Amino acid sequence: MRTDRKKDLDTYYNDHLKMNIMRRFMAVETWSEIKGIESAVFEALGREEQAEQLEKKAFEAWKKSTGEIK
Repeated sequence: MRTDRKKDLDTYYNDHLKMNIMRRFMAVETWSEIKGIESAVFEALGREEQAEQLEKKAFEAWKKSTGEIK
């Protein structure tokens, strides 16, 4: 892909990674493997959500400390 736009590059590489993951996932055959993958995905999403909440709380605390919120 010939572009310098970061958004285009991010989209290209994200799609490329998704396709590789899907290709590997299609090779999975047993129920226990599928459930293991599901568990790992939910765990990762949970950690991401928790990190976002911590970041939001830290930002709110920072705003309060600078006197922006009354």
